[in-house]
Amino acid sequence: MTQHINIECPSCSPEEKVSHELIKFGISPMVHCLNCGLVYTASGLKTPDKISVRVYVNRIERPFTRWVKLNAGELLHKDEEIVLDSGRNSDGNQYIITSLQVGVRRVPSALAEELDTIWARPLDEIAFAKRRKGRQKHPAALENMIGVPTPSEAFDIVQET
Repeated sequence: MTQHINIECPSCSPEEKVSHELIKFGISPMVHCLNCGLVYTASGLKTPDKISVRVYVNRIERPFTRWVKLNAGELLHKDEEIVLDSGRNSDGNQYIITSLQVGVRRVPSALAEELDTIWARPLDEIAFAKRRKGRQKHPAALENMIGVPTPSEAFDIVQET
């Protein structure tokens, strides 16, 4: 997610507003001047009330991308429901957040202003049945080793009469 704002740059234009890329929100927001390339902490910068975040919906027949407006400071979690506005490919149904992307990392939860992409699936396409994996034997188990006798083969039982 790239947010652009127009503010004064202390290096190239201290009296004129130029375009900046907002890198980090919060108490000390970090900006990147698109004129001179200076990266600095902008004091007195107000965080926007609404944040636009890309939502990639992975549908079975046809995936699509939407943009959703979220409130600044809103905390989203993986496996939560999200409702998208009706659009050409979307009918306003509920979706499940399958992953949250911040930069290049996938995280279990994040604030709206930190998010780059929300990955989601339609609620009606989610299968709730859990698969049970069979317990696998450790490859170094005694019976899997070649040439090592098992306990029953190690001793010959001799009956005394």
